[in-house]
Amino acid sequence: MYALAKQFLETGYQQVEVPADRPFVTLTYAQSLDSKISIRGQQLLLSGKESMAMTHRLRVMHDAILVGSGTACIDDPQLNARYLPTGEAVKQPIPVVLDARLDLPLNCKLFKNYQANAGKQPWIITTTCADASKKAALEAAGAVVLAVEADEHGRVPWEAVLHVLQGQGVHRLMVEGGSRVIQSCLSSGIVDALVVTLCPVFVGDQGLGISAPAATLDDVQYQTFGRDVVMMSKIKK
Repeated sequence: MYALAKQFLETGYQQVEVPADRPFVTLTYAQSLDSKISIRGQQLLLSGKESMAMTHRLRVMHDAILVGSGTACIDDPQLNARYLPTGEAVKQPIPVVLDARLDLPLNCKLFKNYQANAGKQPWIITTTCADASKKAALEAAGAVVLAVEADEHGRVPWEAVLHVLQGQGVHRLMVEGGSRVIQSCLSSGIVDALVVTLCPVFVGDQGLGISAPAATLDDVQYQTFGRDVVMMSKIKK
């Protein structure tokens, strides 16, 4: 499954043109047959081990992985690549959390991994009006806190996120979730590539879905990984 994941993804990423004014953005998520990607307030695991290996291969093809604070708090993710062939040397991506209110727990895995030299230093992107004492505590735990001007709703705007990440040397960004981040990412028009895993399960009425503005997909490819089907494409600009 490792070789298949590498072969599949390299065909789609051989000729990636990074925009001059921002990082190249890949949006990836898993969804059920009834188009649900999450459950409010709960962790929802959809992908099988085979498609998970594909996701981890995709991670090492990017400079940074970004999630929202809700996903970081509920799922407590490690945001690194672990499902790879034994002994393969890879460059791990930088974990990035969008966190306007600085709610990331100080005992989360991102900090534990960094403090144990088992993970990269986490970056947190927040707003300039965020609580100073929370900022100081997160920095003391090991985070790099990057502040940008909030939008009219008090949220972190994508344009500012991409600008600050590019300034920090991020050329390829992978966005993983959760549902609000995925929704806003699609609505903002910043997505260059889309990798969606379709999983053979129904989540039901408790699940949350997403909607997106009309768009045309180019270079569409499909691959089966175990029980899941993965679609990879570019979004036509």
